[in-house]
Amino acid sequence: MSLSKVYRGTEAGDLREFRFRSFGEPAAAPGSEEDGSVTKAPPAPAAAAKAEPTAPAAPEVWVQQQIEEAYARGRQDGLNESEQRFNNSVQALTQALEGVSRLRESLAQAGRQDMLRLVMAVAEQVIRSSVAADPAVVLGIIENALQASVRSDNYRVRVNPVDLEAVTAQKPLFLASISGLKNISFEADPSISQGGCRLDSELGDVDATIETQLESIREALTQAISEG
Repeated sequence: MSLSKVYRGTEAGDLREFRFRSFGEPAAAPGSEEDGSVTKAPPAPAAAAKAEPTAPAAPEVWVQQQIEEAYARGRQDGLNESEQRFNNSVQALTQALEGVSRLRESLAQAGRQDMLRLVMAVAEQVIRSSVAADPAVVLGIIENALQASVRSDNYRVRVNPVDLEAVTAQKPLFLASISGLKNISFEADPSISQGGCRLDSELGDVDATIETQLESIREALTQAISEG
């Protein structure tokens, strides 16, 4: 009977090397290569054909990302709101400035009108006082009206009853001062203020009343104030 056995193929995979050591040789550490009981290390596993998928982010990382995104959205919303408030403030300020400008112009206009009324009141008082104090004023007004009128042979002059006697007495003077004038008549008209007159002829009329002269002064002052 034979004590030996031949191992073939995979049957030798579990065999271990064994050898005798010499007398006096120190014992090898268990499991070392000198020890006869060395166990072969199992073969390394084959490398994975593909890399394993990345593990999902930890909950802490996901929470941090959500916080950062929420902060960014809140910051942008805050900037948008601040910009809108700023635009509204600018618009309100612009409207306020326009209102102040209009108010200033209105006050200036009102001030000019008040000044004009004051000047006209003073002018009217001075003129009427001068007419009442000097009856000869109406004579100068009649002469100016005759010079401004279209040349005619005959004139009819209407004056205030208070002035009628004085102007009638000066009829020869008027006839001599106006070249070509053949006749001039004077009539009393209560509707005409003292010092003024209204001149009528076949070719036209001349309004030389005190009210008309004051209105001419008003128009001239208004134009001067507007241009200034």
